Parts: sequence; C-alpha cells; structure tokens
Amino acid sequence: MLPYIAYRYVKNKRGTNQKEMADNLDSMVRSIVPEKVVLLVQDAAAKLAEDSTSYVPGVLSITEKSSGVFITWRPSEDPDGSWVMTSDDGNTEMVHSRSPEEKKDQGVKAAFSLDVNDLSSFRIDEPKRGVGFPMIRLICRDGSSQVPLYFRNSSTSAFVDTLQGYITLRRSHRDPNLILVVDQKSEALAKSVSMLDENGDILSRFMQNPYMTAMTGFSKITSFVQDQVIPSVLNDTDAVSQEEKIRLMRELRLAEEQMRVHSDAAGEFEVVTQLELPPRPEIYRESPVAQQTWDSCKLSDGSFDPKKLHYLKMNIFRGGLNAELRKEAWKFLLGYRQWNENDLMFEKRRAKLAQEYMHMKQQWMSITEDQEKRFSKFVKRKSLVEKDVARTDRTVPFFQGDDNTNLKLLHNVLMTYVMYNFDLGYVQGMSDFASPLLFVMKDEIDTFWCFVGLMEATHKNFEKDQAFIKLQLNQLRDLVMIVNPKLANYLESHQSDDMYFCFRWVLVWFKREFSFLDTCKLWEVLWSGQPCPRFLLLVCVAILDSQTNVIIDNQFGLTEILKHVNDLSMHLKLDEILTAAEAIFHQLSASQNKLPSHICQYLNIGESAVSSACSSPSKSNN
Repeated sequence: MLPYIAYRYVKNKRGTNQKEMADNLDSMVRSIVPEKVVLLVQDAAAKLAEDSTSYVPGVLSITEKSSGVFITWRPSEDPDGSWVMTSDDGNTEMVHSRSPEEKKDQGVKAAFSLDVNDLSSFRIDEPKRGVGFPMIRLICRDGSSQVPLYFRNSSTSAFVDTLQGYITLRRSHRDPNLILVVDQKSEALAKSVSMLDENGDILSRFMQNPYMTAMTGFSKITSFVQDQVIPSVLNDTDAVSQEEKIRLMRELRLAEEQMRVHSDAAGEFEVVTQLELPPRPEIYRESPVAQQTWDSCKLSDGSFDPKKLHYLKMNIFRGGLNAELRKEAWKFLLGYRQWNENDLMFEKRRAKLAQEYMHMKQQWMSITEDQEKRFSKFVKRKSLVEKDVARTDRTVPFFQGDDNTNLKLLHNVLMTYVMYNFDLGYVQGMSDFASPLLFVMKDEIDTFWCFVGLMEATHKNFEKDQAFIKLQLNQLRDLVMIVNPKLANYLESHQSDDMYFCFRWVLVWFKREFSFLDTCKLWEVLWSGQPCPRFLLLVCVAILDSQTNVIIDNQFGLTEILKHVNDLSMHLKLDEILTAAEAIFHQLSASQNKLPSHICQYLNIGESAVSSACSSPSKSNN
C-alpha cells in the first residue's frame, strides 16, 4: 500500500538558532513552492448520511498557502466501485455503492476547503467494538459543519497532530470526543476572572453548584459585574474582549434565573430549589413489529382485540413496523380504518370513500382556465402544489425522473385535499407529509384518506398565525429548562430561548432531518401515541441535549445555533435519539411529584393524566 501521509517538516523549538533556521527554511520553501501539502490522507471518505451505507471516497489534505492554512477534502475515483463492510455480528458483507456518476456528483457537492482559523471544533468518533471506521466532523465558527469524514485505512492521530502545528487544541471537559480550538483571548479572560474572588474560588463554586452558593455569593458577583465588567466593556476597544465580558455578565445575571422554571404560558414562575432528576434509565430499542405479532392481536373478523391494543402500540413505539406491514398498519394508526372495524365493514366504507374522493377530484379537474381567472385563491394553491410536487423527495428513487407517474399521483392527492378542506387549502410543507404515505400505500385513494387522518393531527401547524407552532416551541423551552437547565440558560442569554431554530423540526415532524425510511419509522413511533401525546417534543429535547457541549463550548450565538441545527440534517441516528427521548420521559415520570404542573400536563403523567382521561371522551379508533 502506498504511503498516504506526507509529514510536516519539523521545527525544533528548543533552540533559538534552530528556530530561526527553520523559519528561514519556511521562507525558502514558500518562495519555491507557493502551496505546500503538509498532510495528505488519500482514503478519507465522506458519508453523506449517517444511516447510509454509501461513502464517497476522497482525499483529505492540510495545505499551506500564501493566504493561510487550509483543510481541504475533494472526491476521488473509487477503483473498486464497492465497499467491504463488517456487520455487527462480525461477518463481512459486500455493500454496493451508488453509481459512479451519482457518487461523483454528490462528492463534488460535499467538497470543501476550510481555513483553519475558521475552525471552531471537531468531533472524533472511534469505531465501536471494532466495527466501522474512525470519523471526524469539522465544526466552523459560524455554526455550520462539514460532512463526516471516515478514515478507512488510517487513524485520525496524524490529522490532529499536524493540525496542532497551526492552532491550539484542547479536549472538552464535558465531552471527551469533542476537540475545541482555543481562543487565546477567551482563555486569558477566563484566567483573569478566576483570580478576582478574594476568597479564591467563589465563581468556580458558583458554577458548579449555583443553588448552594447563590445566596451567600451572589452579592459579590453582582458587585463584580457592576464594578469591573461593565466599565471594562464600555472602555475596551477590543470587540472580542467586549463580547466575552458581556457574555460573562449575562451568565452571572442569569444565575438566579437558573432556580426558576415557567409555570404556565401566562408568564408566572414557580421557584424550584435543587430540582434534581434521577438518573436516566438504560433503554434499548426492540425489533420492528412483524406480521406474526400483528396478527396475534387480531380477532377472526379482522378487527383488533381491545385488550391487546396497548400491547401492540407499545411494541410499535419500541421498534416500529416491518416495511411490508406498513401498508396495512398505517391505515389503523392514521384513523383511516378503525381498530374495532372488521374486514367487511372497512371494505364497504372504503368503497364509499373512494367514490367521495373521485367526486372531489373531478371538481378541481373540471375547473376551466376561464374559471381560474375569477378564482385567484384556487390558482394560488394550485401553483403552490405544482411547485412543491416538482421538488419533493426527488432524490428518492420512487419520485425520480421527469415523467414519474408517482409525482402525478402526489399532485392529485394534494389538489384533492384543497377541495376537501378549502378553509385550509394547501400550505407549503404539506407535500412532505404526503410523499411517504404514497410511497407506502402505492394507491392514490388510500394515500389521500391516510393524508386526511394525518392532517387531523397536524393541520394546526399550517395555520397562518402559527400560534400552535409557537405553543409547541414554548412547551419545548419549558421541557429543556427542566431536563437541561444549563442549556436553557445559555439559550436565553444568547437570545435563542424562543427555540425558533427548531421550527422545521416541529412543522413537518423531522421530515427534512432524517432519511426517507427513518422518517417512516419515526412517524409510526409517534403515531402509536406512546408513552405520551407530546413525544415529538421529547425527541427535540433529546437532540438538543446531545448537542449541548457543542453549542456551549463553541459559544454559538443565535445564527450559529441555527446553522448547526440545520447541518444536523441527515446526520442524526434515529435509534439513539428515540432511546434518549424515552429515557428522558421515564426520568421525568419518576420525578412527577417534584415537577411543575404544566410539565406533568405536557407529558400526561400524574394527576394531569387522570384529569385528562376523565375530561376527554375516548375516541373510537383508540
């Protein structure tokens, strides 16, 4: 195998004369070779999605240029056209990659060149149980991140060692896999602050245990803010130092708020002293529900045994469904077919619904161009549907191609919904909900009525005032305050506690964040209604909780947080997130006696669950 690393020339820092000689050598080399590759990894492959088995082979390099030092990744040709992977059970299997043309196009889009001074941090993930490859994911100062790079035939140590020749790195105290690029000015400020307390350790004790230290030390901290931080900010001309001191001032002033949580949407507060949650239980995902398990819960007439419904839904929540079972199961989960409805009853009702669908479809298809001139609202909605259909899931083979009949079916479903619910009509984003339904159902009429059922649960997301979206984001903020008060305080101090960076997550239920098949799995888990009606928000909490160290250690502001969250798309591991979200639910459920009442209501636990069950009539499809 050819060597793939060209090591950086050594600068001996022990002797001044030797250093001068090295610097002179630098100048000579630069005058002869304007660009010098100091590290070259020929087999650093990019993986465009965490759940994908397709890698784009490429070359990672660190290059000295006259304008700076750059980390660059470029795609290269894969001579094998395929990969030999090691599966979880230790057996090797061949995983075929995408076509060379498609892989090359994707590689070109994923290529990047990054100035090392724009690097904020990077994650290093080593393979678990010896399966897989070492991975590095670069995170920029603006919050964006590059595609994950996998080192197929090498370790990551040479990359890190070479990088340390140009920037200062340190490992995060909270996350050993997170490597931070040290801002020397910030480090100097932190050291100076640590020396301000005459008792030697008030600030560090405060940050470690704010509840115990706040009452005795807060007056000293307030005095420090008023007497030291504010004057220095007003008089300091260094913008970086100003930003750091203002950040510190905000954190200190917000310390008292860490002991408070919102009690309701009206803005009242409950004081919570030392709200300590129990450890999160260890949760495991289970296998998808198979046909045998599904059939075992049925009665002979095709309806479901009401005594086994909860068991079935819990199994769906814990593992999702086998792909071949979805076409039948989704009809029940979306209310198209009732759980207590036998086969004969459903077929009779389905025939009636098919006629109703064709009637509504004929209504919009019969509108003439002359009528459209006087029907501006219809024309606007029709135009929106056509634009959205043309760009929805076009990378999925089911919807690829210019003359794809499935696109026409999707168009028909959405246009017919305009006639079904003319008050709401069509709003951009609805196609994201409809496309997986068509993919699973493979039938226009069944897709439509499943879509109607899904819109019953999500239509408020698309209302013009966006009040329901804002309500969910407020509830998400309240949950983060309880589960991760450190992150909640950080977001508030950085004007990000409105949680708008999670807007897309809530609007279309993570459709843009996960692969097509993972979206199907996530949705059926949510449709099970287990273990609480707002489990979607706990999924959001789990993701934010996993990104806490990245956000805080990189000192991301609102813009950077938004970019970072958007860059998580297609790089999230669904099973890990579902496991974490379920663990958070059980952690909160075990603390229901200490939780504020509104949190119990969100999760439908404790007395809130009892009152909700008593006040709300049960639905026939539950």
